[in-house]
Amino acid sequence: MRFMAIVLACAVPMLSFGGQTLASKVSRVSLNRNEPAVVRVGTRGITTLEFPYKIDALDGYGFTATPSLDGADLFQISFNKGTNFLSLKAMREGVEGNLTVVLDGKVYCLFCTAVADPSFVVVFEDSAAKAVSNPREVLAKVKQVSPARLLGFLDKVKAYPSLKASAPEIFRDMEVAEPNSESSLDGVRLILRRVIRDKSLDSLGFDVELTNQSDKDFMYDPESFGVRIGDEVYPEAVCDAGGIVEAGKTLPAFFAIAGTATGGGNDLAVTNKFDVVMRRITGEKDSKVSTQWEEPPDTFPTVQRSAHEPPPAAGTNGVQASGRASVAEDKKPKKPNRRRRKSAAIVDENFPVQSNRKESRNKMAAQADEDE
Repeated sequence: MRFMAIVLACAVPMLSFGGQTLASKVSRVSLNRNEPAVVRVGTRGITTLEFPYKIDALDGYGFTATPSLDGADLFQISFNKGTNFLSLKAMREGVEGNLTVVLDGKVYCLFCTAVADPSFVVVFEDSAAKAVSNPREVLAKVKQVSPARLLGFLDKVKAYPSLKASAPEIFRDMEVAEPNSESSLDGVRLILRRVIRDKSLDSLGFDVELTNQSDKDFMYDPESFGVRIGDEVYPEAVCDAGGIVEAGKTLPAFFAIAGTATGGGNDLAVTNKFDVVMRRITGEKDSKVSTQWEEPPDTFPTVQRSAHEPPPAAGTNGVQASGRASVAEDKKPKKPNRRRRKSAAIVDENFPVQSNRKESRNKMAAQADEDE
């Protein structure tokens, strides 16, 4: 009994580890009519493909249900009419072939290749048919990944070449692909060097190389990174990029995506055809725009002055001092003018009034003298 307990105690961790490894054998791929999907097939087992619709027709060279003994056939295929799945097996190592599948009246292409680490199940999903009936239910099912775990995963993506040699057990439960696919944007060559998937985080990390082949610096928004698969775009959740690639320079950029834009799981395989998207920032790096507005020297505002107003005092800056004074006086032109005009009017009216009073006093004094 003690021996059996020891055996069971040793077997449980092995089964758990095996379950984590086998979980990576199930892949989910979005249907895309513009790019063929890569299907990894083995020689010692079958790979089952599941589609969202019933299969209308199949066609492919070297695919047969009863392979010949001379080795001319490439893959053995098992398919029942009226179903939405089929199974494949490679006849020998290193064979490759394309299989055409017609679904719902639409044609899709699959690129099948024999590898040492094949997929057991490949589930194809129609991204256009995805609909979220209740966002709360989706968010409740999906466990949110903390920023700290995403940053740790991104560090592993950045240090993959050295960690693969020194600590390969870190990537034992991860899927890794190195497509080295190229694209270009305004004189910048972009190479997708590596794609790593961590199933426990439902996240994919991307290692991108940017080469500026133009004679001008290329500026971009690091937070605009993302990948497009078919008609669906997955934005980055965390990134490590400089935001500028100088002319003639080559710099790396790293980013990771987690889940989907609607909060659901992506379940994306590293064998997908990823189109990296980013947003360029237009404008010159050395251009300086003044933040202070200055009046042109020949367009100072002027104020119409009356003939009674005294001229302004001369300033130390010549015309600029006169212009500033004009602007200051233009703020309240009416109140000072009214006061000056009123005081002037009072002075003009008081002179005749004072003269008449003096004459009347003289007449009164003269009349008093006559009476005496």
